[in-house]
Amino acid sequence: MKLADILTPLALIATVAFCMPNTVAHAQEAPKLKITPLQKEPLTGQPDKEVVALIVEWPPGSGTGLHTHPGDEYTTVLEGEVVGRKEGSEAKTYGAGQSYHNEPGVVHEANNKASAPAKTFNVFVVEKGKPVSEPAKR
Repeated sequence: MKLADILTPLALIATVAFCMPNTVAHAQEAPKLKITPLQKEPLTGQPDKEVVALIVEWPPGSGTGLHTHPGDEYTTVLEGEVVGRKEGSEAKTYGAGQSYHNEPGVVHEANNKASAPAKTFNVFVVEKGKPVSEPAKR
């Protein structure tokens, strides 16, 4: 048996094994949210807080993952549907025209589980200088 007869199948196996995790990772990667900042202003009378307004576009299958905010989040669904869930609670679906509120420090997530895109208008009243959102600590 020639060395090439042994190495060729091994090279093929190594190539498939190397490429497979990359293919699986790409296939499982969720679509990214598109965030468009609209406004960031100090909150009148409260110099330690600011108001941040954004539009979020949710491709089908996209989501936030579990996270918290250092202040209040107010969201109105403009188009499509968004499924929100606070940790320890049942998920709730919000359609166009519906709104929801997440309190500071509450672990929650939101997803677009539908086959159509969604769009939300989000307003945050947060502590100045802190990120608007942080991944939930485990």
